[in-house]
Amino acid sequence: MDERRPETDTPREQGAPPGAPVPPPAPPPVAPPAAEPTHWYDRLENGLTSVIRVVSAALLLAIVLTISWQVTTRYIPDMRVPRWTEEVSLIFMVWLAMLGSGLAVRAGEHLSVDILTRQLPKQVQRWLERAVWLGFAGFGGYLAWFGWELSQRTMAQTFAATQLPVGWMYLGLPFGGALMALYSLRNVVRLPHPELDEVIESANVRGNWTVRIALVVILAVLVGGAFMLFGPDVLLGPVGVLLGSMAVLMLLGVPIAVALGLASLITVLTVHLIDPNMRALPPLIVAQRMANGVSSTPLLAIPFFILAGLIMAEGGIASRLVEFSRVLVGPIRGGLAHVNVVASMLFGGTSGSAVADVSSNGSILIPMMKKRGYDADFSVGVTVASSVQGIIIPPSHNAVIYSLAAGGVSISALFLAGYLPGAMIGLFLMLASYALALRRGYPSDSRPPLRESLRVSVVAMPGLLVGLIIVGGIAFGWFTATQAAAIGAVVAFLVSTLIYREMGFRKVWRVAQQAVRTISIVIFLIATASAFAWLMAYLRIPAILASGILGFSDNPIVLLALINVLLLLLGAIMDMAPLILILTPILLPIVTADPISMSAVHFGIMLLMNLGLGLTTPPVGTALFVGCAIGKIRIESASRAMIYLWPPLLLALILVTYFPWFVEVVPRAFGVLN
Repeated sequence: MDERRPETDTPREQGAPPGAPVPPPAPPPVAPPAAEPTHWYDRLENGLTSVIRVVSAALLLAIVLTISWQVTTRYIPDMRVPRWTEEVSLIFMVWLAMLGSGLAVRAGEHLSVDILTRQLPKQVQRWLERAVWLGFAGFGGYLAWFGWELSQRTMAQTFAATQLPVGWMYLGLPFGGALMALYSLRNVVRLPHPELDEVIESANVRGNWTVRIALVVILAVLVGGAFMLFGPDVLLGPVGVLLGSMAVLMLLGVPIAVALGLASLITVLTVHLIDPNMRALPPLIVAQRMANGVSSTPLLAIPFFILAGLIMAEGGIASRLVEFSRVLVGPIRGGLAHVNVVASMLFGGTSGSAVADVSSNGSILIPMMKKRGYDADFSVGVTVASSVQGIIIPPSHNAVIYSLAAGGVSISALFLAGYLPGAMIGLFLMLASYALALRRGYPSDSRPPLRESLRVSVVAMPGLLVGLIIVGGIAFGWFTATQAAAIGAVVAFLVSTLIYREMGFRKVWRVAQQAVRTISIVIFLIATASAFAWLMAYLRIPAILASGILGFSDNPIVLLALINVLLLLLGAIMDMAPLILILTPILLPIVTADPISMSAVHFGIMLLMNLGLGLTTPPVGTALFVGCAIGKIRIESASRAMIYLWPPLLLALILVTYFPWFVEVVPRAFGVLN
């Protein structure tokens, strides 16, 4: 969700020595001015969009300032920590999520699994997209109607500290739903062309037989596995309606969040018709469960982690970490490959996003590696493979999502548990890169002179400070996860503006707008996944699945292998955040019970590693698509290089799966894991 178009190579990227003067880049070609909208509807819609953008950015700024003030008061003598800050921030966040989701609808940025529809003729794709937007408009209308009813029912309830009506928070649902419906109907007439679509198209996904074969094989295995685990009788009942409608909607290209919401609504409306023994459920229950899913204080950490990661990606931190990595590992044979891995380790530990890592580091390192004689497939492959570290090494907003989905697993324990597995991934990739460098004759990269090396190291320290503040503050109990994330976003902003001076007003505004849309997509997804998860529990899907899995074997080694295969297959066709939200309530009770008896923290790291691998594989590997777009190569070429890089990732996964020590030793040393 942080994908950017590849930038033009600069002299520094082409291998000029550190410290060499870099001439200013040539100005981009000036596009002809866009025609002013002449129709009254266009002017009205553009004006409304501008207002929503300003309001959403103001809400995000208000949340940052409110939580930052809460942290500040803890360290001012004789000042009591305010209790109202989190309640006000929750109200702002729900409104931000719903209004920002409308903006994401306008831009066509909500996550979707549209790899199947991309194989269809263009004309069929366009008509199918219009049908999808009509379905989105219908779901927006549902939220507007029943969200209003929910807000009115909760007006009599009040928050504890502020005594503000809870209904004020839930009013965001009808307003956001109406906005989504409006923009969805607009998209029926004017199909949006989001930036990610351009990235995927440049990776030659359409008509790609590698993608098609992978898609057919994975879908066949998953469908066959579903019948084996659940049985035909269960799949012909409400369970089949819930899971089947979700799968069909997603394969038709419906955004994942809406597919979860619509599947939940379809099941609620039909459950008593399919199974007369089950009582009828009111349609309001979906909106109610969505609202419950986002009215959680720990959820406030996610916007800050996303904002901090975007600031770091745009604020010059990535390029300085690349230079610092050249000082550390450049002289090793295949030096730029090792620089790529170490830079991903350092930047991933601050952004917490694999796609952000590929976008930021890849736009610098892939052209640089190609210029120095590295093969394009290897340059892209090592960039994509090393990006998995960004999901494991803290701080990671995906770990926060897992914590929420798992019912409140310690975020500090998850963060600390990710360090050693992330370092293992980096070490194994460096060993594989060294072997390939010897085989293909890749050069080493000279280390700058001592004085220059010291300067580069000192300049990189402020960027590393952001991650240390976040993780250290949580581990030592100085801040909660939400407070640490807020402080991290503020520090990242100060470093980028005052020290590196690469965040002017326009860039800050662009980052704020991207952050609003990204945050909204994630929060809205959590909302609909909450309703979906409640229905899974209501239909006893976790218990049915547990019985099916345990029917294969009672050997924990075999069971963990089966779960890993399931996660790898699902991760290859679906994005990480929705899978965390869907799978955690299903699999966590299975792995924490006999005969596996795995800790929730251990399973969380195993889950993140599995799904991170999915970002690097066809047919829906977002990190792989972005890398191919930057390197200007086809997926087949990158996959050939990944054949040498997937085994190190799988080796790290196996060690983490079967040896809890690798996950638990660091959090135990800090006393955050019993």
